[in-house]
Amino acid sequence: MEFDIEITLPSGKTRRVKELKNRDYLTICKYAENGDYKGLNLFFEDLYVDSDLNIFDRFYLLIYIRMLFVDDKIYLTRDDDKTVDVSLTSLLNRLEENYQDFTTTFTEGIYTITLDLPNQSYFNSVDEMLTSCIKTINNGASTLDFFELAEEDKSSILNNLPVAIFNRIRLFLNMISDSMSDITLIDANESIGVHEFNVNIIGNGVMEFMTSLFSTSLKNVYEMIYIFTNTVTPGCDIYFDLSPIEAKIILNSHNKKIQDQNEQLQKKRER
Repeated sequence: MEFDIEITLPSGKTRRVKELKNRDYLTICKYAENGDYKGLNLFFEDLYVDSDLNIFDRFYLLIYIRMLFVDDKIYLTRDDDKTVDVSLTSLLNRLEENYQDFTTTFTEGIYTITLDLPNQSYFNSVDEMLTSCIKTINNGASTLDFFELAEEDKSSILNNLPVAIFNRIRLFLNMISDSMSDITLIDANESIGVHEFNVNIIGNGVMEFMTSLFSTSLKNVYEMIYIFTNTVTPGCDIYFDLSPIEAKIILNSHNKKIQDQNEQLQKKRER
């Protein structure tokens, strides 16, 4: 059984997530390096994201995973080219403070529609943003969980809905976009040269941020793999079964041991 951990999301839902292994982290880095938002989103959905999670919960979940298994800080470049670190815990706290329940239900003709934040984190079109807000549809005879349906079934239902329903959904989307379009994750701090950082939750700004958050030089990743597998655990491929943060801790311990041994040798020579 693999290690997993329970995470409570802003909506109140909980999810148990498996530890991020280096083999999957390498794939994430490749998507991030190539700026492939769509591919990165599909990979995250395959690893961690359930179809019923709204975009806000998805955003929070992925930041939490980055904090747990990769690094609990992000590093910002100041105007003087020096870096300052920011705790990801503070970003998660800020998201919790800004979460709102937008669940809305309305009736149009025989249909009763429940809307909520989009249940996608990447969008190919505005139409996808509209339809991803649909949570349930009741036609008077039965209630359908829209996000659970196959794409073909969704299209068949949407083609038979009155235009007035789409107008209501469009108004809802505009409302949540206005509310979630400029959330401040990092406050400006002129004393240390940090600028305010905002993110647009409704749209592809989420995956743009994730691409930046998980981005690291592939050259550095492969150098880490080479050093670890050739000097720390030669002849063993355990590296890919570790999380990135575990591998970093082990490598730092190894380097500390080598440093201590070199210092001891230096002291012997000086006697």
